[in-house]
Amino acid sequence: MKKIISLLCIALVIALASAAFADEAPIKIGTIYAMSGGNAAIGENILRGIDFAVAEINAKGGVNGRMLEVVRGDHAGDPAQGRSEAERLITQEHVDVMMGCHMSTVTEVVAQVCTQYGVPMITAISTLDRLTDADHEDMDFFFRLCPLNSVYVEDMLKYLKDSAQQTGEEIKTIAIFTDRAAIGQELIRCVELYKDAYGFDLVATIDYSSNATDLSAQVLALKQANPDAILCDSYIGDATLFVQTLKAQNYIPKMIVAKANGFTDPAFITNLGSAANGVASVVEFNPDLINGKEINEEFKAQYGVNMNGHSAESYTVVWIFKTAIEAAGSTDGEAVRDAIAALDIEGEFPGGRKIVLPYDKIKFENYELAGAPHFRDNTSASVAIAQVQDGEWKTVWPFDFTDTKILYPAPLQ
Repeated sequence: MKKIISLLCIALVIALASAAFADEAPIKIGTIYAMSGGNAAIGENILRGIDFAVAEINAKGGVNGRMLEVVRGDHAGDPAQGRSEAERLITQEHVDVMMGCHMSTVTEVVAQVCTQYGVPMITAISTLDRLTDADHEDMDFFFRLCPLNSVYVEDMLKYLKDSAQQTGEEIKTIAIFTDRAAIGQELIRCVELYKDAYGFDLVATIDYSSNATDLSAQVLALKQANPDAILCDSYIGDATLFVQTLKAQNYIPKMIVAKANGFTDPAFITNLGSAANGVASVVEFNPDLINGKEINEEFKAQYGVNMNGHSAESYTVVWIFKTAIEAAGSTDGEAVRDAIAALDIEGEFPGGRKIVLPYDKIKFENYELAGAPHFRDNTSASVAIAQVQDGEWKTVWPFDFTDTKILYPAPLQ
C-alpha cells in the first residue's frame, strides 16, 4: 500500500510540474513576411519592430507571466508560399496568434487560413481596401491596424485643405501624376471618391508606364493644366525622373504630395539632393513625431536605423496582442479574438508604452466606407504628411503632432 501511495504521490508531483511547465510555456507569435526575394529588406525592417516590442515586454515579465516567442515564416512574395507557411506555423509550430504579411495579396490568403483554424491575426501594414469588405466579412479572426488605401488618399486631401492655415493660400485645383499599374489605379479611384467632398477640382489625370525613360510629355501636360497641387504615386526610378523632368522644364508646382512608395525610398533624397526639397509624402511614422521620439531613440540605439512606418506599426501590433491576451486571460483563439474586438486603447497601452503612430486611439470596428460595409478595421488609423526640408523628411501634418511648418511653395532646390 505504501508503495502504491508513493507512486501516486510521484505521479501527482509530475502532473503538477507538467501543468506548471505548461503555464510557463511561451506565447508564440507567428510572423509571415518576406525574408527572401526582392522584398526581404522590407521584411527585415518589419521584424525589427516586432523583436523590439517582444524584448521590451519580456524584460518586464512577459504576458500573464509567460514570455513571448516569435516564430518566423517566409512568404518570399508568393501567396501560395504564404499559405504553406501559415499552415506550418499553425499545425506544426502551434502559434497562438499571427502577424503578416506586408503584401495584401499574401495577407488575404493567410487570413483565410487563420480563420479556418481559429487563430487571431492582425495585419500591421496591408492597406488594400477589399481585405475587410463585405466579401471578407466571415474572416472574423482577422483585424487590420493600418489605414486603408482610401484613408491614405483622404488624408492627403485633408492635408491640402488644412495647409491654408499655414500658407495663407487655399488649394482649389489638383492633378494626378501616377503609374498605370495597380498603385496608380488605386490613387485615381480614391481621389475620385473624395475630391468632391473636399471641394477640389481635378483638372488633369496624367499616367505613364512603369520604368519610364522620358516623362517630358507628362510633365508638359501638368504644366499646361497648372494645378495648385499634384498628387503622385510612383516607384523610385520614376519618382526620381519626375522631379528631374520638372526641373528640366522649369516647372515648379506649388505643392507635390506623394502616396509614399518611391518618394519615401531612401534613394529618393540621395538621387535628387536639394532638388527633393519641398516634396511631401504620406508617412505612417517619422522619427520627429512628438509621440514617437523617445521610443525611436531607443530603437535606433539598438538597430542603428530609425523606425519607419512598417517597423512602428508592427511594434504596435505586438503591444495589441499583449493587451488582448491579458484581457482574455488565456491564449484561447476565440477568447483572444473577442478581446481584440473589444479593445479601446487611448494614448498608451495599459501598463505599457505610448501609441507611437500619428493618432492616439486604437479600436477595431465594423463601419461603412463610402456607403459600403467594412469589418474589423482600426477606424482611428491615419497617416502623417512629411516634407523634405534641408535634405530630411520632416513631419508637417497633423499639426498637433509636429512643430515643423510647411515649406511653401515647394522650392525643389
